Amino acid sequence: MASTLEKSSRKLGTWILIGIFALFFAYDVWEGIGNFLGIQAQSLSLGIGISAFGWAAILIGIFAPIALFLGALLITRSKSVGPTLAIFFVALTISAVIGVDLALGTNAFLVFSVS
Repeated sequence: MASTLEKSSRKLGTWILIGIFALFFAYDVWEGIGNFLGIQAQSLSLGIGISAFGWAAILIGIFAPIALFLGALLITRSKSVGPTLAIFFVALTISAVIGVDLALGTNAFLVFSVS
């Protein structure tokens, strides 16, 4: 009986941890959507289009956090709380690096197609 109770409390802790990280990843997706709306508004106000590289950067900014969250969820489905925390933390860090790189490392001349 004690092992069943211990297993269920460990599962509950893991699911609470996954829920907290889901909120962080959802915020990263929301940032990607916000970047899409900002770039779209800027391109419309300037009267220029978005290049293929710009579309790729926008889509990566939106879908990379989703893919990283699902990958971490797939990897940690039978792990305890400690490894789950570490794997989700690494996935969130990679998502943040991708977001910062796309926001700060992408030149405006690459995002917009001026022809």
